[in-house]
Amino acid sequence: MDNLKTHSEYADQPQGPQANAVSFALPTGQVLDSHIIGQQHTNLSSFWFSLEQHRLQLDQALQLHNQQLQVSLQQQISMQNSTLLNLVESMTRDVLMQKNDEIASLRVELQRNQEDLETTLHDRDEWMKVAMAAYEINQTLIRMLRTVQLEANSHVSSNDLDAPSYSEASSMARTAVETAQPNLICKVCNSGNAGVLMLPCQHLCACKPCVAWLATCPMCGAVKTDAIEARFVYKK
Repeated sequence: MDNLKTHSEYADQPQGPQANAVSFALPTGQVLDSHIIGQQHTNLSSFWFSLEQHRLQLDQALQLHNQQLQVSLQQQISMQNSTLLNLVESMTRDVLMQKNDEIASLRVELQRNQEDLETTLHDRDEWMKVAMAAYEINQTLIRMLRTVQLEANSHVSSNDLDAPSYSEASSMARTAVETAQPNLICKVCNSGNAGVLMLPCQHLCACKPCVAWLATCPMCGAVKTDAIEARFVYKK
């Protein structure tokens, strides 16, 4: 039994060169694997180095492009600011010129209004003088007419007024009114001087040509009984 077992074990072992080839197979495979791994490591390192170089070049290109873009944007912003500033200056200049023209026009209008105001005030003063003169004339004529009425009442037996007394009163009235020269306009024709005093309403409102055919006073409508011409003398 032992001999058979020993023989079988011996038979299972490789004999001669075949045994040597098997013994050298394992070390040769390990060397090849190590060589392949080393080659792959070298290739991988070269790949990472190339990738890093490419990344650096890309970063530099992006940085350069960013700088160029910033410079371009700054130039565009500067040009837009310059254009906007010129536009604002032009608009401001136009507005200022328009405002200056408006101010000049307002000054002319203000000067014209001041002149009109001065003219109006002057006319007002003149009309006040005319009104005062007319009032004094009316008061004087009223006093003269009262004198005439008293003289007329003293001659109740006569149908007519005493001619010398009436003429004298009329002359006194005309003398009394020859103290001013009011510029009164006729209320009928609006062109002649109102130099005739209507009686009995005592309105100085009509010119001599118009009073000839008037039957009533053009101001109050009272029936005209008589009229007295007032002659005005301008005294400087």
